[in-house]
Amino acid sequence: MIGWEPNAALIELILADVQASGISIEEAASKYSLPVMVMPSDNGMIHELGETYTVEQFKERFPFRKIITITNGDL
Repeated sequence: MIGWEPNAALIELILADVQASGISIEEAASKYSLPVMVMPSDNGMIHELGETYTVEQFKERFPFRKIITITNGDL
């Protein structure tokens, strides 16, 4: 969920946050994850985890994940 294998201390932090706040594991883990960096295709679609989304659909599907959109103007 966070892009790398967390160590025992981070797992404990995430689980403690879940227990204390009642949020989901995904939401708690997202606080420690790196953002997803995507470059939309010409039609505005992004490809992530084997699926195709608009940026808005991605944000709806994964509300706790951070996303950075890179465009040709950024290059």
